[in-house]
This record gives sequence, structure tokens and C-alpha cells, in this order.
Amino acid sequence: MGEKKKGGIVRKLMFGVVGLFGLFACAFAGMHFVSASKLAQTVEVEVADIKVPDGSGSAIERGKYLVDHLMGCKECHGDDLGGKVIMDNGAMGLWYGPNLTTGKGSKLADYSSKDWMRALRHGVGKDGRRLLLMPSDDYVNFGDEDMGAVVAYFRSLPAVEREDKPLSLGPIGKMLVATGQIQFAHEKIDHKAKRPDAKPGPTKEWGAVLIGSCTGCHGTGLSGGKIPGGDPKWPEAANISPDKETGLGQWSYEEFVKAMREGKRKDGSAINEAMPWKAYAGMKDDDLKALWEYIKAAPAKAKGGR
Repeated sequence: MGEKKKGGIVRKLMFGVVGLFGLFACAFAGMHFVSASKLAQTVEVEVADIKVPDGSGSAIERGKYLVDHLMGCKECHGDDLGGKVIMDNGAMGLWYGPNLTTGKGSKLADYSSKDWMRALRHGVGKDGRRLLLMPSDDYVNFGDEDMGAVVAYFRSLPAVEREDKPLSLGPIGKMLVATGQIQFAHEKIDHKAKRPDAKPGPTKEWGAVLIGSCTGCHGTGLSGGKIPGGDPKWPEAANISPDKETGLGQWSYEEFVKAMREGKRKDGSAINEAMPWKAYAGMKDDDLKALWEYIKAAPAKAKGGR
């Protein structure tokens, strides 16, 4: 009787293990199907075209400044903007920032001004598919003149011959996309919203345009925390709201500038380079002041609420 009872327990355990494995297999198949469906989905958006300057010096200079120091394009597309591996690991998969130049291998080489606006302002590619990890919601408030300068600058870049690598999601990447923990920018954008009529200058209103460069990691509430879809090696984003306990509430403007230009916190400790302070180090004084004015006026929040 003892042997029979023992054998029955073993069989039950085996059935349990097989059943659990089956559940995991079904869950993985479901995640694969949902994430693949989301990536393949096409959408239509109403795109307003813009005028792109003919490549005059001032427009190119403005576009370069925006790309290098305000929009953070090189962080994902490489120093030459010819494409870059953003992340490559078994869990998340291969994530690649495409070639933005007109060189061989670039899928954006024949983009019209309207195609660029579809991507930059709406998070949608030329083929109608939504762009994953493209932070278009960070850029929606930039005006037509600045967007035109950005496109003019892209078109002026030396052609880089580099083949784009297709996105390949790993199991964790598929799960995050399937469950909506990584959102498409297209989902977060109000596509009919009116852009603020703010002019560059050291004002809170201009800061509201620039703050988009911060919200992708620190959240729209600026309170930081775990970065959705970020590299697992990245630390949590800091609280940059004016909270006095965990945020910038007790920082001075000079300390804020030091953080942005030297990568040093109030206490002198180094800021992890996952925060692209080296790009922001080139920001003009008026733009830094505008960001500071916006941050000071934002609601104070405890860390982690994003």
C-alpha cells in the first residue's frame, strides 16, 4: 500500500509539472501573438505637412542644436545618426535605432517632410505601423519652424552606409509589449491637440515644450522610478519634481545646471550616464533656465509615481 501511495503522489507531481509547463507554453504563445499583432497593426493619422528650409546655415545650425542637445537623437541612433544597437540581450531582444541619414541601408532615405512629421509628431512610420520606442510624445510640442530645421539637418547629414537591423523581441520584451507596460508613443499622444504657442526663451512656457525630453524617463509627473522598457542595467530615474524630500525641492538653479552640464548631483556624486547629461551639457542658458522654471512650478510628488 505504501508503494502504491508513493507512486500515486509521484504521478500527481508529474501531471502537475506537465500542466504547469503547458500553462507557461500557452502564456508565452499568447504573449507572442499579442505582441506580434500590436507591432503589425497599422493606423491612420491626419498629418499636417511643414515647410522644410532649403538648407541655409541658420536652419541647419538650429536643427543640429535641437537634435544634439534637446531631443537626444544620438542616444538611440548613434553619434553619426547612422543607426545603433540600443539593447541586445536574451530577455528583451534586439532593439535598434535606425539609420536617419540618406545612406544605403537607411529605410528613411526617401522620407518626405510629411513622412518625417508622421514619425516625429505621431509615432507612426511611412507604412502606417506604429513605431516602438520612438519617443514622439516627447517632441509633439515643438513648433513647425523647429521641426523643419530638424528635417533640414537630417537631410544635410553625410550619408552613412549601414543596414538597419529589424526589431526582435525577447520573451520579456514580448510580455512588456503585450501587457502594455511598454506603450507605443502613438497611444500616448493627443493627435488633435493644439501645440503651445511658446517662443524660445527662459520662460516656464518654453520649458513646457522642452520638458518632453525629460518625461520619457522621469514620467509626466517628473517623479521618476523604474523606466518602462528601459535597459535592465539602468538605475531608476530620479525624482526631478520639486519635492523637498526626494526631489529637487531643495536644489538651487546653480546645482541644477551643474547636474545638467557636469553630471554631478547636489551632494557631488556622479549621475549615471543612462541619463544623457553629456548631450544636455550643450544646452543654452535660456533653455536650462526654461526647464528650471517649469520644474519649479510643477507639483511636488514623492519618488516613484512617474
